[in-house]
Amino acid sequence: KGQKVNHLAVGDRVVAAMAPGSLASFVTVPGAHVIPKPRGIGFKAAATITTTFLTAFHGLVNLACLQPGERVLIHAAGGGVGMAALQLAKEKGCVIFATASRSKWDLLKAMGANHVMDSRSLDFVGEIRDHTQGQGVDVILNSLTGEFIDHSFSVLTEGGRFVEIGKIGVWNPKDVAARRPDAAYYLFD
Repeated sequence: KGQKVNHLAVGDRVVAAMAPGSLASFVTVPGAHVIPKPRGIGFKAAATITTTFLTAFHGLVNLACLQPGERVLIHAAGGGVGMAALQLAKEKGCVIFATASRSKWDLLKAMGANHVMDSRSLDFVGEIRDHTQGQGVDVILNSLTGEFIDHSFSVLTEGGRFVEIGKIGVWNPKDVAARRPDAAYYLFD
């Protein structure tokens, strides 16, 4: 423990974020990047918290500049990043549209999603148009592939922001500029 670290004690069980080299036997991390591990959460689950929340935070807050009252579509909201994004969007006071497998709908509604739709169907397009009187969503956090990308762009408002965290079949910035020059597009890993 460093001399200026006052919120932790030697032997505390902790979670660290932004810890390059963390697969080593020993790693030094700034104290500001370390918090006590929440009780009731095992080490495996705790190890994923920082990655999922940092991914969601970077995409929605740092890149898309999500604002209170905006409408956000979170694809695959039943996964780790999706649930973190849902919590961040709820904290911001956004209207949340979420896609997920049907088995996760009740959980997402309980977490604060305003509208939950099937992630295995393109029906979300019509549902979003109905719920927004055709206006669409301001921000999309996407990890889906193929025609889901094109259909997602179809419900993005003029000047909206599309955050892509998918790895397969993603559009490149030139594709977006050609098809939706009004939209901001953020692709990050």
